[in-house]
Amino acid sequence: MNEGFMRKFRILIIIVWMTFLSCQSFWYFEKKVYCSFEKGNITIFLKNDWWMVKCQSYLDTIYQLAIKKYNEISIIRSYIDQWEDSYYWKEILEEKNTEFLELVNYRSQIKKSVDKFETALFDKYYGLLEWFMKNYYSDLETQYYILINQDAWMRPYNYSILVAEIEQQMRNISHIINAKTLDEIMEVIPTYLYLKNEIAWK
Repeated sequence: MNEGFMRKFRILIIIVWMTFLSCQSFWYFEKKVYCSFEKGNITIFLKNDWWMVKCQSYLDTIYQLAIKKYNEISIIRSYIDQWEDSYYWKEILEEKNTEFLELVNYRSQIKKSVDKFETALFDKYYGLLEWFMKNYYSDLETQYYILINQDAWMRPYNYSILVAEIEQQMRNISHIINAKTLDEIMEVIPTYLYLKNEIAWK
């Protein structure tokens, strides 16, 4: 699993934690993700064990091997283009091409497994996140209408800034609620987290 996904997933968990400190269900997640291979099947784990290896390590190793294999193929093709023992090199080329495609296919399988894993996590926990976000939105909405309906003399000194921040945070929450993927949530996370703290202190 690549570091990009892990960063996104950790932030997804942080959002829930920061929003509702009483939520305990996310604490068993580890910071790293590991792959296990058995009979050609790939299994993704959040919890490490001594025999597991990070998915990213597999992806990086396969990528380096694929680059090396591609360079070998390029050299062999240059030999064939120069008519240097072309019959011999064509057999070697076919073998190298097969090995290269196997590496590409293997890496593709890992990435697909990681994508499925990410989707499964999103589907499993998004319902909980959505419930929290809707409640937070409702609280902000109440705070917003109280502010805008106050008499001018009762408004706090930072009234305009506070109203603008609440409006932006409500847009952020709407974006999160309507998200279909982790990537869509990540688009507004920096602003969301910043405003979550800012509004709480005002």
